[in-house]
Amino acid sequence: MTKIVISEARLYQLPALNRLFVGAVHKHFGYFPSDVRSRVIHDHSVLRLVLATADRRRVVLVARAGRRIVGYAIGASPAVGPAQLYWLYVEPDHRGANTGLSLLSRMIKLLGTKGAHVVSIATHDHRHYYERQGFKFVRKTVVDGVKMDILIFKVKA
Repeated sequence: MTKIVISEARLYQLPALNRLFVGAVHKHFGYFPSDVRSRVIHDHSVLRLVLATADRRRVVLVARAGRRIVGYAIGASPAVGPAQLYWLYVEPDHRGANTGLSLLSRMIKLLGTKGAHVVSIATHDHRHYYERQGFKFVRKTVVDGVKMDILIFKVKA
């Protein structure tokens, strides 16, 4: 398998990131109602991704196998409250090689450099994965009509 490289997304990579994001939403996030999936896709257009990479509070990471983007992580560290990991995705063919863990670790580190002390995530069906990485379960909730688990990670100073 080709070596995976994790880096902050570059402008020229955003169209490929958008294509991967749209495909992932259609194939792997079917538990969200179709109107929510449409809104999420709209909210992650190439233009919106460009704006996100320009926002100092946001972090957009890509995982590359050669020149091909095979995963991503998108998060933000607001001025107040916990940082958020919004999306973490790795193509099925590249799972099991710690690509997701590499994206997650880099995201937490970068959010920490932006002042985050806590990183929060809402997940539908990956609670145990995040708990194995040190996240702590906080509560169950409903987001956009979907049952979700809220977990937090305390960033080391």
